[in-house]
Amino acid sequence: MRLLCSTGAFSRFPDLTDYRAVLRYGPLLAVDGFEVMFYPSWTGEIEQIAHRLQQSGLRFPAIHAEKGIAPALISDQPEEREQGWRWFEASCYLGQALGSQVLVFHLWGLPQSDTQIERNFALLSDCISLTERNNMLFAIETIPCQLATPLSHVRAAIERDNRSRVALDTEFLAMHAQLAEAFQADWLWNEKRVVHIHIKDYDGQLYLPDSRRRYLQPGEGTIDFAQCFAALHQHHYNGYVSLEAPVALPDGTRNITRLNESLHLLRDWMDNIGNKSHPQGDGSTI
Repeated sequence: MRLLCSTGAFSRFPDLTDYRAVLRYGPLLAVDGFEVMFYPSWTGEIEQIAHRLQQSGLRFPAIHAEKGIAPALISDQPEEREQGWRWFEASCYLGQALGSQVLVFHLWGLPQSDTQIERNFALLSDCISLTERNNMLFAIETIPCQLATPLSHVRAAIERDNRSRVALDTEFLAMHAQLAEAFQADWLWNEKRVVHIHIKDYDGQLYLPDSRRRYLQPGEGTIDFAQCFAALHQHHYNGYVSLEAPVALPDGTRNITRLNESLHLLRDWMDNIGNKSHPQGDGSTI
């Protein structure tokens, strides 16, 4: 396993998307590399951004494509579909330029969620082919659903195109009560479908009273990450584990100390798989 930090942990859409934050905070973090989060505003200067990140000396084994690509691609408006492909092509360009091996993709997303999933599946093969032409694996993230479940959609995608790979998100799987199922699903592990894992904790609440998104660092919720890493060890998982829980504060500052604490905790779990209990000792399970 290789420990990554998502650059989304110290950035935020739409107000904190400057790529130079990667250059500023990246060297301060104890990781094997980064999962770079692509933002729409990068599209017009993608070559410059790619060059600056290449020159940084940092490693970027994974890229997270713009989250609005799939909703744009199934839009009834031609200009939105064109924009979706521009975002996708720019995401792929950046990933290839940085030597990324995995592209994480939201195959469905807001505002439709999975209510038009057949339209999402219809674009699957084209998206995979474009990703492969840029020398990356296409990993479908297990994001929230309205009608079905993340794992059911991922399995359906694999049946439609066997080239599909999977990015598990611990928070969203826990939200759908599918985290244990994910680690027990032979169809995910026997053929090494899982190539990427997002780490965020969960305690049943995604939003604050004022409707702002709420994120928990590992150890702040009820997910038993020691058990998660024990399961990864049992499956001989050797892919990426990426911390995605943000530390950007309302005033725009970043709590890098807290981020490094979480990364050290994950490293400890990775290096001592199955030997530690949940730090809260609350008996929670995956």
